[in-house]
Amino acid sequence: MKDKTNKDEEIKMESNHEAQSDNEVTKECSCEGHESTKTECVECEEYKTKYLRAIADYQNYERRVHDQRIEWTKNANKNLILKLLSFLDDLERAEIFIKDSNLMHVKESFVKMLKNEGLEEMDVINKQYDPYNSEVIDMQEGEEDNMVVAVARKGYTYNGQLLRVAQVIVSKKVAK
Repeated sequence: MKDKTNKDEEIKMESNHEAQSDNEVTKECSCEGHESTKTECVECEEYKTKYLRAIADYQNYERRVHDQRIEWTKNANKNLILKLLSFLDDLERAEIFIKDSNLMHVKESFVKMLKNEGLEEMDVINKQYDPYNSEVIDMQEGEEDNMVVAVARKGYTYNGQLLRVAQVIVSKKVAK
């Protein structure tokens, strides 16, 4: 009888062990309350994929909006600085006729402020004429051909991009 009870106990233990392993293999799915295997159910995977894509789309949208705001700010600054250049030209013309230290100080501080914003004056005088950043308004006789001899209106770049072309006077070599 001992053998029979031992065998019965072994069978019970094996069936309990199988039941435990079955419980480990199957679990209740949280989406609809049905049982699934260790791998998540297909519906849960679809929801997870959609959720991750929605998060990625939102992050891309945030980045795109941020980049657009930066671009709008740059364009607004560029347009404002372009309008302020005529005021700078007037200050420079006034400085020629009026020798006043206060006027010079105002012009210098204005130029410094514009420079801090990214505006740079192009240096074209005594250089070869470049049609991409200069506009010829007059020609003079000279020793070399196509050299910039004078600047009528300064040209500027803003953050490395051409903002306003320079109006220049170019030399023309005369054959003797």
